Amino acid sequence: MYKFTMDFNYGGGAKQNIGHIINKFGVPNTIVEIGVFEGGTTFWLSDELVKYNPNTKIYAIDPHVGSNDMSENPIDVQSNFAYNLSINTNKNVEYIRKHSEDGLIDLINQNVRPELIYIDGDHKSSEVLTDLVLSFKMLVTGGVILCDDTGDWQYTDSNGTTAAQMSPRMAVEMFMACNWHKIKPLALPNTGQTAFIKTC
Repeated sequence: MYKFTMDFNYGGGAKQNIGHIINKFGVPNTIVEIGVFEGGTTFWLSDELVKYNPNTKIYAIDPHVGSNDMSENPIDVQSNFAYNLSINTNKNVEYIRKHSEDGLIDLINQNVRPELIYIDGDHKSSEVLTDLVLSFKMLVTGGVILCDDTGDWQYTDSNGTTAAQMSPRMAVEMFMACNWHKIKPLALPNTGQTAFIKTC
């Protein structure tokens, strides 16, 4: 049995929206997940999708070093992810323990071409923007990018400040505005996230 001390994706908005995307566009051959925490979404995907496509491959990118919006001990989180990976019998998950920029560049250089990319890593807008630019470069035409915490979620610091640059929404809105001619927004059942299709 997988080990989750706290996983806010497992059974939540990500599961609902990813299920919606897969029902609409089919089971992908290749998925990239940026920010995996303990692997709730990762191993749910691994177990579910192998039933329909035994060739599905999931690249799970996370340095597991913690972030300003995460209170959990990153050593414990990484240990749980590593344990979950070790008991996953599907062997369709490749763990890339790197910062997302480095992991994505590696995958681009390997000519990995995913049909679905889920971005839920560092929530600072500058980092999310980098993830979006690199993800879009590798995404196949017709593929989907899903971004977490782009609805009403705000990072609030110890002083009660909610600076826009500390949350994903600004990066997602700027990226979509710059690439409006290359994307099509996708309606989702859970509006706490944003998704779009790469049209060209």
